[in-house]
Amino acid sequence: MKKLMAKTLFRKGAAVCMMAALLIFSPFTFAKELRVGVVDINVLLEKYIEEKDIYSLLNEEFFARDQYLLNKRDQIESLRRELMNSSAEQTNTRELERTIVNLEREFVRLSNDTRQEFNLRKNEELYKLQREINQAILQYAKDNDYDLILESGLLFAKESLYLTEPIFQTLVKERQESAHEAE
Repeated sequence: MKKLMAKTLFRKGAAVCMMAALLIFSPFTFAKELRVGVVDINVLLEKYIEEKDIYSLLNEEFFARDQYLLNKRDQIESLRRELMNSSAEQTNTRELERTIVNLEREFVRLSNDTRQEFNLRKNEELYKLQREINQAILQYAKDNDYDLILESGLLFAKESLYLTEPIFQTLVKERQESAHEAE
């Protein structure tokens, strides 16, 4: 996480330095006006996650495992109730206690494994989305003749420089087109 933050800060710092250099030297080197845009990656990612409904997809993928865990938990609770209501012999009681402890261990292990796998899949999907977003930003910049696109996190940028919404619309359009082609 620290690496990612450092990398992001470095990119932002480099972008600001590049922007400053371009602004300082632009009257001497550029005959045309510099075209600059700003994108809020976090907003774009949040909106695109909702658009692609990633969490529903993951919940469907892990539904069977969740059901298995719920059944396991119900089984443990049932055995606990049986133990509480039981007036059985001491050997049966100890055996039932051991069974409950073993089932609880298995439940905790399976629960942790499922949570880790869910988080891994979530991170994979988020990585794919970030790649799609970066590709869409690059394509938008080329298609609309931008010289520089900065990531938000700047102290100030005019509202007219923000390209988050048009890029989001481009992503949605591309997604819909690819869905139609798949049909």
